[in-house]
Amino acid sequence: MAEKKCASPSGVLRFGVFQVNLAAREIRKHGIRVRLPGQPFRLLSMLLEKPGGIVAREEMRDRLWPSDTFVDFEHSLNSAIKKLRAALGDSSENSRYIETVPRVGYRFIAPVEQVSALAPSPNISIDSDRSPASAITQQHGKPGWKSLLWIPALVVALSGAYISWSYIRIHPLQSKSANETNTDLKGREPVRSLTQQRSYPKSAEAHDLYLKGMYFWNKRTVAGFQQAIECFQQATSLDPNYAPAYASLANSYTLLTAYSSSSPTLYTSQARAAASRAIQLDAGLAEGHTALALIVQNHDWDWQNSEKEYRLATELNPDYATAHQWYGEHLMWQGRFDEALKESNRARQLDPLSLIIAADACAIQYYSRQYDKAIQQCRAVLRKDPNFLRAAGLVTYAYVEKRLFRQALDEAKTLSRIYGEGPSLWMTLAYIYGRAGQLERARHELAKLDKISRQEQVSPVTMIWAHLGIANKEEALADLEKAYSEHFGILTTLRVEPGFDPLRSDPRFQDLLRRVGLADSTATHSARD
Repeated sequence: MAEKKCASPSGVLRFGVFQVNLAAREIRKHGIRVRLPGQPFRLLSMLLEKPGGIVAREEMRDRLWPSDTFVDFEHSLNSAIKKLRAALGDSSENSRYIETVPRVGYRFIAPVEQVSALAPSPNISIDSDRSPASAITQQHGKPGWKSLLWIPALVVALSGAYISWSYIRIHPLQSKSANETNTDLKGREPVRSLTQQRSYPKSAEAHDLYLKGMYFWNKRTVAGFQQAIECFQQATSLDPNYAPAYASLANSYTLLTAYSSSSPTLYTSQARAAASRAIQLDAGLAEGHTALALIVQNHDWDWQNSEKEYRLATELNPDYATAHQWYGEHLMWQGRFDEALKESNRARQLDPLSLIIAADACAIQYYSRQYDKAIQQCRAVLRKDPNFLRAAGLVTYAYVEKRLFRQALDEAKTLSRIYGEGPSLWMTLAYIYGRAGQLERARHELAKLDKISRQEQVSPVTMIWAHLGIANKEEALADLEKAYSEHFGILTTLRVEPGFDPLRSDPRFQDLLRRVGLADSTATHSARD
């Protein structure tokens, strides 16, 4: 069957930061051409024909693979969708552009507008298999941000902080001066020469982009991290020596993997390169060392060097809240809860309005089995932002540990608002129902996951919780092993996560602890009956 032409074959469409020229069969991001093979581009064209509408898998098959063509349709379609999502920086669990409609097809969910023509663009391409935002582009003129965000006195209420634009632009956050650094390190070789320049931005526009990137970064959502990456890339393009922007770019890449279903190693090289560049430009910048510490911790599982970098960051700038926050997490993963709480409290003193710092304090209470305190703390965060993902997830699982399953199901409604119908919700429901003894319902949710896993890749982290819910230890351990081989961040929680208590007596679990560097003389907690 011949491929049906789009309604406007010669038109140019825009969505997000992308422009698609249907006639030329090309897609550009910030004016830079993104390589996208034939079948994935044709799928994109089909989806753009009716944005918001469902394109059935059968229609895709009929239009892309004629009846006399013999292919493994399911494999070929899933592969094409995966390549398209990679080019757009999208994922199945946290869709920004392409939404999976289970058992039916796909739908393009982002706003689409038609433009007259593509602006002239440099002849540069990025590899769609590497990163959703990996090219640092040369920008000419001011970016088209909506003017509302740039009212000088506007106070923006962030998900993780409240930032007064006028205050920050006049009082940028800085690390200590060279003299302070040399004094505080007491005998240690100074990391900054007295003649080395500070990391002040040389461009007001670059600094504005940096601040806007921090706004999106603090939202703690996949879309927020993607937008933050775009802002930080533009900032470093305007000012290639702007070290804080490189540090924040590294943090955005690292957290994007943690909050999305993409491979944990997908952006590691970009994150490490950006953190290294920040330190190269300014060895005394606390933000750069904090960014490197997070990578070394989450990807390398090198707890000793990670702690070294965190401690150095807090010495370089004792007032950098994120360094204290993440160092507190680092201590928490090792079961050093008193030390973790001390760092968390310091972070909250420095940034009392940050929701993510408050939610991390809730995490310390949860992992140390103080569930009532965890619930109280999470509820305080959710009163400020009912959709704040970190707190919503923690309070749900805290209710499960207290065996308050009705309340846990009520909280799952929040996750439903955030995720919608899909693997993340099914995972949560399977876990809650299973822990509540409602195995039939739990298996029903697990069956949904099994079915969709035959159509597209489902994160092993998702499967871990579903299998734990129905007390299938063998499958849960197999899922953990897969998560280990792919470097998923859940491995940092092995020592302290209450949900793993039924697995702790198994030698295979203890071996995982050893390989991740979290095993010591005694187990942190006894196994749950």
